[in-house]
Parts: sequence; structure tokens; C-alpha cells
Amino acid sequence: MKNILSYAVISCATLGASAGGLDIGVFQLNDHPGGGENPPPYGLRLDGILGAGIATLSLDFYNDTILTVHDNGGALSINISGTLYGGLVDNLGGYISANTYDVDFTYTVGVNGVSNGWDVNGFDVGNIGTVTNTDTNDVTTIYGKPNDLGLNFAFLADGHRLDGDNSSWVGRGWVTDQADGSDPYAGFRDWLFTATEVPAPGALALLGLGGLISTRRRR
Repeated sequence: MKNILSYAVISCATLGASAGGLDIGVFQLNDHPGGGENPPPYGLRLDGILGAGIATLSLDFYNDTILTVHDNGGALSINISGTLYGGLVDNLGGYISANTYDVDFTYTVGVNGVSNGWDVNGFDVGNIGTVTNTDTNDVTTIYGKPNDLGLNFAFLADGHRLDGDNSSWVGRGWVTDQADGSDPYAGFRDWLFTATEVPAPGALALLGLGGLISTRRRR
């Protein structure tokens, strides 16, 4: 699991740079209050993937999920990694059953810088990640999926679905468990989260993000 502590140590050592390029944006992620299935709040929804029914995963339970924008000589990529909590919901504000999941997803194809952030367009099997149930070690592979307009993922400072806010960072995008980019399941499978920029890689360790450096998994 890539948690806040390990990220802070690595970031301080490298100051965000490596032989393979430079981290040009690092963000702490949280659940979005405007999700379509809330409560419980979530940052990733995987209906029909974690079981038959609506499934949501919260970024706030462990509060260690990080989005990193990387520039490798002009080739941009976006990585999302951390620890999520949730599962099939019970329609009463909770879960039928809940587990801990490690997520590691990277957009490497079609990533573009735009005026207020970054977006990803079209489908490519290279935009891929895994969701791992840490209790059972079951691994689910997911792929970025474009909507009807061809937009796969957007991470923009536009306050998307935040009333009266047009500048906060919000990430949203669609995913599927089908390697061809299709989505035969009639449900919702998408990212929807808010984000706070970490001022500089070294500042992550200094600030501690409210004491998260000492975060331990809760069972």
C-alpha cells in the first residue's frame, strides 16, 4: 500500500524528481459530497464489479489516497493510489459487507494539460489499474472508459458538483472491468472525488496532513 508516510519519505528524498521525469502535481484526495449514492460517501463507485449491486469505496476512511501528475519529457501520466474502504451498499446508509481495498491506477495514454488541470481522452488499454481486496487478496483489474463525448477522465479546478464553487479541484472519470473498453453492466462505475494540492513534495512530511503520517489501518 502506498500510504502518506511512505509517500512523504520518498518525496523528501527526491523532491518530486527522478531520472524518469518530474512530479508536477501532488494532491490529497477525499470523497465527493455530490455522489449519486450517498450515504455512504465515496470517491470510487464500482457497481457490479465487487458483487451484484451498487458498490462504493470511500477515500476518507483511511485518508491516504494520493493523485500524482508526472511529466516524463513531455509525456504526462496521472497515478491514483491509496487505501479505500467499502463494498456493496445496503441502501440504508451503510454496507452489506465492507472490506479494505488497495487501489493503484495510472493514466498513461491521452493525458493532456488544459487551462485548469488535466484530462484524458479516448480509450486505450494502457490506462489501467487494480483494486485489491486486502482481506482476500482478490485483485480486480479496471480500465479507463470514455463517455459518449470521448472523455475518459478529468481532473480540473472547476468545483464540479460543488454548489457555489467553481475553483476547487475535482476528479471524475469512468471505468470498466472489460479490457475492450465496453461496459455491458447498466450501473455506475466512476471516480468522483475532491482534491487538495500538496504545496511541494517535502511539505507533505512537514505538514503531516493533519497527523496522517501516523495513520494506521483500522480494522
